[in-house]
Amino acid sequence: MVDKKTGDSPFLKPASVLKASNPVNIAKKAACALTLEPDGQTAINVPVLNGNVRVLHPSIEIQASEEVNTFVLKLLTVLYLSTTNGADPSGEWIPYRELPGARFYEPVFKRSVEIPLATEFGSDINGFNDACATLGGLRQEHGDIAYSFNLFPKVPLCFVLWVADEEFPANAQVLFDSNCYHHLNAFDLRMGAEEISRRLIRFHSAEE
Repeated sequence: MVDKKTGDSPFLKPASVLKASNPVNIAKKAACALTLEPDGQTAINVPVLNGNVRVLHPSIEIQASEEVNTFVLKLLTVLYLSTTNGADPSGEWIPYRELPGARFYEPVFKRSVEIPLATEFGSDINGFNDACATLGGLRQEHGDIAYSFNLFPKVPLCFVLWVADEEFPANAQVLFDSNCYHHLNAFDLRMGAEEISRRLIRFHSAEE
């Protein structure tokens, strides 16, 4: 993927930030482990959903496990490492619109993330349960059923489902830890939520 206005790869800027940074400091802020490679480089090992992404420093070569080997997750990993200020999760869940800068993207967020989830799982709570389990979700006490996922060590998201009944249609909402913006901006968090949503829907569709 290339920026149509500049012709640059979206990896270029965050990679240059990482290259100029101390990997020990990066790993500490991102809550990631470091390993020394045979060629002398340092690998920053980033847990991503149910997989792992390794970013070699200083070459900034990206190696992803099969579960998370997508363009979006590799890009978000580099953005996370280059942006995080080390803030711990607050433990407070907030809707997407309350994140700094998110109101502009909220209509797209609903169309691309929340509505598809409600449509796919609104009459199949067991299917939602099974799909969330495949991504290593942790059960939460929200809605009719809810699971949280660690997109990255300090970026938890919670996917909440209300199933359809005689009075109300199905509904879904994605909640974010209120400190998520310390690690990724609203646009990038939207990309992360879309990635999780697509994976849940894809698993469910394959099972039907």
